[in-house]
Amino acid sequence: MLGAIVGDIVGSVYEFDNIKTTEFPLFSDDCRFTDDSILTIALAETILRDLSYVDVLKQYFFRYPMGGYGGFFSTWARSADSKPYNSWGNGAAMRISPVGFAFDSLEEVLAQAKKYTEVTHNHPEGIAGAQATAAAIFLARTGSSKEEIRSYVRENFGYNLDRTCDGIRPYYAFNESCRGTVPEAIIAFLDSSDYENAIRLAVSLGGDSDTLACITGGIAEAFYGGVPKAIAEEAVTYLVEPLRVVTEEFVAKYCGK
Repeated sequence: MLGAIVGDIVGSVYEFDNIKTTEFPLFSDDCRFTDDSILTIALAETILRDLSYVDVLKQYFFRYPMGGYGGFFSTWARSADSKPYNSWGNGAAMRISPVGFAFDSLEEVLAQAKKYTEVTHNHPEGIAGAQATAAAIFLARTGSSKEEIRSYVRENFGYNLDRTCDGIRPYYAFNESCRGTVPEAIIAFLDSSDYENAIRLAVSLGGDSDTLACITGGIAEAFYGGVPKAIAEEAVTYLVEPLRVVTEEFVAKYCGK
């Protein structure tokens, strides 16, 4: 979960100023947390406190209005009507990493990913993107190999994972859909040699850099046994205190398992 937040913060600088290389400073004065981190932490608090996710999402939206939320989500959050809006957007996958860490079987991870996603993103592609991400995290943290993760996601969600970052990078552009983001984020993890390299690969693809790196970061954290200490310590300095407190509590409870 912290790995996803790090990816968001690192990628935030490059979302609208893409960089097609892995050579860049991880952190700078321009880095910030975005809606990816805010809504990830909202889900973490929901799980920690057994709260209504709809209520927490709306509370976080008003508490942290600077997040750069998508238009449909903003309209939903401001509305008294809490019906889902049939989204297939990559917001479904960017916020789901806590589920991959908090539950103890693949079946439960898939069920909980669907439950927490369909409050807004009830389109089949939105649910699939969240389930694929959460499942990859669960498999990564429970000892599956990269090839086992690749095979599971490919066979169950129909994503083309038989590509490489070097093959994707030249043509990849901004894509807000789950189907146009989640496979690329998973490939960045599959191509990586360690956590930091995974984040660098995700950002180097271009496109929706913070969301790509957020999705990749959660999986890489699970597979590589956490976020390197120096990177984790630097990243949390970008979070305001209430978000940092929830993050640290969730990590302490679930991410050492």
